Amino acid sequence: MRWFWLAIAALTSSVFAQTQTKQVSKPLVLSGTVNLVAAVNGGAIVKFTSQLDEENWNVKNLIDGTVWDGRVPQTGTNGWASKEAKFPQEIIFSFRNREVKLINKVVLDPTIPDPTFIGRATRDFEIWVTADPDPEKATWKLVLIGTLRNEKQRQEFYFIPSEARFVKLRILSNHGSDRYVALGEFEVYEATHGIAVLDQLIARLEQLLVDLKRYRDLLAEQGLRAVTEGSEKGQTESEKGQTEGEEKGQVEK
Repeated sequence: MRWFWLAIAALTSSVFAQTQTKQVSKPLVLSGTVNLVAAVNGGAIVKFTSQLDEENWNVKNLIDGTVWDGRVPQTGTNGWASKEAKFPQEIIFSFRNREVKLINKVVLDPTIPDPTFIGRATRDFEIWVTADPDPEKATWKLVLIGTLRNEKQRQEFYFIPSEARFVKLRILSNHGSDRYVALGEFEVYEATHGIAVLDQLIARLEQLLVDLKRYRDLLAEQGLRAVTEGSEKGQTESEKGQTEGEEKGQVEK
């Protein structure tokens, strides 16, 4: 029975702790509707690697709740851009009063004034979190590796719910520009609890039972095949011995 409980533990664990490097396409746990790092909600930027300039490409544009809209009348801000196209670029965010939150979703919007064919928008990125009180001395945990499409629209990314006091956006590449990397907006959402979570867990466990039954049937089939093959082999050897004995008896006569 030990293998059974090991399988239960491993597969149940995968419901809550899928591989960190895997991007979860659908949420395992529902998310709230409040952007925790938005400036209007008390979010702040704690530290960043660089910014192109203070006036037009300020890092604070990432949490101002707006993105570039070139239609008349033009509204929104440019977003943030790095000083150079050097990687990685890192930006650390905090929540209101630097509280610890259980989060499971980020949204990145690569909408910037530059045309997409120039390739300056963020492409590959990572999300790191820590619940430690000092981001300078913190132990960081990788919760997501993602890739943004080169499209001017909000793009959602889910990951296993994780406690965080600080969230680090680590940008690894853009879409080809050698000048800088840019991003329009960054959002973080809290994981919510409810019956839906239990429903999802039950569904996963039901699938687990189906998989275990298939595995049991496979073992039974392999065992039966082994017994059958062994029986046939024994029968063949017995018949061979009987034949050899008869031939030896005929020779002695």
